[in-house]
Amino acid sequence: MRAILTLLFVCLCPTLWAKQYATIDAVEVRDVAQADATYCATTKDTEQAAPVKKSHWNGKRIGFLGDSITQNAEYVNSYANLTGCTAVNYGISATHIARRNADDAKAFEKRYTNMATDLDMVIVFGGTNDFGHTDTADFGEFSDGTNPYKNTFYGGLHRLFSGLRTRYPNIPVVVMLPIHHGTEIDQKEYVVNSDMTITEGTNAKTGKTFREYVNAIREVAAYYSLIVLDAYSYSGLTPMTEIGASNRVFFRDGLHLNAAGGERLARWMYPQLEAVYEMYYSF
Repeated sequence: MRAILTLLFVCLCPTLWAKQYATIDAVEVRDVAQADATYCATTKDTEQAAPVKKSHWNGKRIGFLGDSITQNAEYVNSYANLTGCTAVNYGISATHIARRNADDAKAFEKRYTNMATDLDMVIVFGGTNDFGHTDTADFGEFSDGTNPYKNTFYGGLHRLFSGLRTRYPNIPVVVMLPIHHGTEIDQKEYVVNSDMTITEGTNAKTGKTFREYVNAIREVAAYYSLIVLDAYSYSGLTPMTEIGASNRVFFRDGLHLNAAGGERLARWMYPQLEAVYEMYYSF
């Protein structure tokens, strides 16, 4: 009976019950001002500085093999500033991954042998010129392998990735898929028609779309089990939306990154490459 009476008292007189049985630390607050003064006066204006996380790559040497997007160094310098790494820039403007002929000494597949051997990581970032230029290698097919007589895009990929595997057996070799090719100065990846439909552009010599070039890079990199960063799909860099615009955000000309674009790409790379470090090195 006492339990029933107590329950009725709590239900019918909650205020009296709360006052009688309130904990010693309870504070009765009647308005917002009082709440602010009661609970927040000593802490609300205190700034807590978050500790700066030091990159795993701080003080490490990273080789960047690329074309003009790498040579211009927008993303290279931004990544070096973010991490504190020593960036060794092997970018040369207008170069291709695959040699265009037997005498093409500037193709990635030929000049990787001139890169330093004391690097801690290699990043390969190319392919946009293999698609964008009409003076380019035949496309070929995956089965071309490392055959030295196959002057094809697939053959060049095989020779480059196989060679990097051999030259750098104990460090990460990272293949970054090229960002979208929305250029205004050579062949276009996409064309937006007057009725707002979209047509995929093709290379005039090979008849292949840029998407096919990107997929070939992904395919051959997977064969050699190289680490792939998919900047094509996930970097947030879409030059197609900036073509013809007066207020460019990330690109100079629909292809080459500006300073903001370089920083965007570097920040996108940062967490992924921190994880790459942890795969290969003690920390």
